[in-house]
Amino acid sequence: MAPQHELPNRLFPDGRAVLARFGYRPLDRLPADDEVDWAALWEQLRGDFATHANPVVPSYDRLHGPAAAAARDYMRQGLAADVGLDRCEALHVSLFADGIATDRVEAYAQARDAYEDSVEAFGAARTRLAGLLAGA
Repeated sequence: MAPQHELPNRLFPDGRAVLARFGYRPLDRLPADDEVDWAALWEQLRGDFATHANPVVPSYDRLHGPAAAAARDYMRQGLAADVGLDRCEALHVSLFADGIATDRVEAYAQARDAYEDSVEAFGAARTRLAGLLAGA
């Protein structure tokens, strides 16, 4: 879960307000596939794929084959980013609460890099899925 500490800056809580639009939820670990309500998560996200040319995006139960797999990958990447953000926040808080130390700075830098990679993977998954939905 996300730390309940007062943060030294508003980056994390302010960012969560924006990320909630993309399904953000506080997570301490990546849930197993059977722990995720894919249909409910897709319902929250599918409107982001509507375009002028394709204003109606199928519900999760109407996705099949590569589009269904790409939708799950997109949502899974988003969940991984949520876990990464929460890990970054916890390590960021520890830098201020426990004092700056080389090992904590390195752990935070690694977590931040992993989070940035997960955000890029989320964007790439979105692009793949958008292409499949446009061709459906």
